[in-house]
Amino acid sequence: MYFYEIHCHTAETSKCGRSPARDMVRAYRDKGFSGLVITDHFLNGNSYANDPDTWDEKMAVFLRGYEAAREAGEKLGLPVYFGLEYTHLGGNGEDYLILGLRPEDLYGGLRDCDKWSIEYLCSAVHGLGGIVIRAHPYRQAGYIRTAGIERPGLDIDAIEVFNFGNASETYNLQAFDLALREGKPMVAGSDTHQVETTATAYVAFEEKPRDYADLCRMIREGKAFLIHKQKNA
Repeated sequence: MYFYEIHCHTAETSKCGRSPARDMVRAYRDKGFSGLVITDHFLNGNSYANDPDTWDEKMAVFLRGYEAAREAGEKLGLPVYFGLEYTHLGGNGEDYLILGLRPEDLYGGLRDCDKWSIEYLCSAVHGLGGIVIRAHPYRQAGYIRTAGIERPGLDIDAIEVFNFGNASETYNLQAFDLALREGKPMVAGSDTHQVETTATAYVAFEEKPRDYADLCRMIREGKAFLIHKQKNA
């Protein structure tokens, strides 16, 4: 089996991050992973990228965690891929993982995407070749006005049915039920912000993805196995 983390934050970009990117990458290398996706908090989320004034300045700050992780991955022999966690504040404060894109897309096709509707975001991400994953849809937190808004029919590619960062196993069970009802592929993510919680929830594949695009294709086609530690109910 080949193991991949698809929900990981760094201290360089996410204000809630506790471990620097190089330590996160080393932890996953040491635990035998085949790759990981850095999904730092984006604009509207708990990100240092909110602090600068211009879009280009914001993106330069946002990419600090990914770039540090990519450099560490090159030195350690572990593929590190670019992603982001998008917080949609226009509706309710829901979170979405965006995978399969390039950092350059932030300066092109995704420019000003923090102001978009979630429907338009999904369309744009798909147009650029990426995928959209609904992250921890039933989580209860201060920035989420109403937990559990389901958005039936939204053009997403998968649902995160196990998130180790959720405070209760109930939230994960509700997400699992949603994925079954919607007929969506399922994924798991550690949602880790520090080395101590790396590799607590992740996806696995029987065949090794050829590259990042292939990893996203396999997720979209429901070929991911879910591996996770048990949360308290």
